[in-house]
Amino acid sequence: MTELYSSIDEREFALFSDYIAEKSGIFIRPEKAYLIETRLSKLMTDVGAESFSKFYDYIVSNPHSGISQKIINAITVNETTWFRDTAVWTILMDEVIPAFVKELLSGKKQKIRIWSAASSTGEEAYSLAMCIDDYLGKNNIKGVGLPDFEIIATDISERVLDIARKGRYDRVSMSRGMNDYYKNKYFENTGSAWNLVPEILEAVKFEQFNLINSFAGLGKFDLILCRYVLIYFPDELKKRIIQKLYDSLKDNGVLFTGTYVLYDLFKDGFEMVNFENITYYTRKQVDR
Repeated sequence: MTELYSSIDEREFALFSDYIAEKSGIFIRPEKAYLIETRLSKLMTDVGAESFSKFYDYIVSNPHSGISQKIINAITVNETTWFRDTAVWTILMDEVIPAFVKELLSGKKQKIRIWSAASSTGEEAYSLAMCIDDYLGKNNIKGVGLPDFEIIATDISERVLDIARKGRYDRVSMSRGMNDYYKNKYFENTGSAWNLVPEILEAVKFEQFNLINSFAGLGKFDLILCRYVLIYFPDELKKRIIQKLYDSLKDNGVLFTGTYVLYDLFKDGFEMVNFENITYYTRKQVDR
């Protein structure tokens, strides 16, 4: 049987796992060396390298070739669905979005800022935009519109961001969490794909961003969704990112991280709220 990918030895694995951790923060355990083998073998072949050692030499010798981004694109996990975790969307629709609308109507806030971190192909961010627009319409809200919500979505992978920006999804993607109500209200069926309507497409701004970098340029947010990404980082990096998430939230800002709970990492500065299978966090208000 012909091998579908090249094998990687212990030394080569160490080189690539360290390289990937440095560039993305993602920690790959030795028992998952096959991930490097299967996901990077094609890139290795494309540059004409005959082994992972020679491929690594090529990477080091060609730092501006764009190969680093291709490696990140290949190695990152881009699992996402529409309206992932029902409990999250119940909380958003029943508690979080109504509270934001009240703050906008009262003049307490001029803009609500939302960040979908590790947004992959955009389903989460667009789900948010649809929920907000639908809430405003169903409740006949006057004086507040979708443009009053600034939604920023980021990912380390340029490949998935290119998909997200198009707002064009195939049948497989649309079968994963998308219900008929939102599909019929916010998408146009072209036959081969479903295209988001312009008002939802334009409500989300996508940017390439690496969570190991400084968050300072992003500003402060009222709501952050950083879901199912912290699990890929070693504990020390988790702590640093959670501190940066804390610093990026406004007082009483809300943070969702996923169905897993990291009590020891959120003990300072956050209030934990439990709802069904979800634990989410609010930044404690600082007395001034």
